[in-house]
Amino acid sequence: GDPLYVKVNKLSSTKTQLPYDYYFLNYCKPRKIVNNAENLGEVLRGDRIENSVYTFEMREDQPCKVVCRIKLDAESTKNFKEKIDDEYRVNMILDNLPVAVLRQRRDGSQSTTYEHGFRVGFKGNYAGSKEEKYFINNHLSFRVMFHRDTETDAARIVGFEKLIIIG
Repeated sequence: GDPLYVKVNKLSSTKTQLPYDYYFLNYCKPRKIVNNAENLGEVLRGDRIENSVYTFEMREDQPCKVVCRIKLDAESTKNFKEKIDDEYRVNMILDNLPVAVLRQRRDGSQSTTYEHGFRVGFKGNYAGSKEEKYFINNHLSFRVMFHRDTETDAARIVGFEKLIIIG
């Protein structure tokens, strides 16, 4: 299938309203970071659209793979903790569609809603422990939804979802 390149955008928080460049946090980086802003609106919104290490192939399931391994130093650890405390979200883009996370409805209704981006991480504790720890959202699984034209067999992307992984 055709290659699909995921782009990253700014880290955003409704708590602080202060955006950060995606690579402010010590995430896996491509060899060369390239700014990919495509239009004036993106620039005016303060978007910082850059390339990433994530690629897919159209219409092909892909197994899990390690894109890089990073040992966090004290400064990087502090930055991640601060962004988790301030409820920052990671924003990615595929074919001009933002990544979204399916939101579970608290009222138990079946209506489907999505949230833009996904959390940098969260605070929680291991079973049987009362000590609160920080967890980075670094095991990512994506679903790329597409529509196939039955006449031409061409496909176009209609959704980009980050799946919730438990366990």
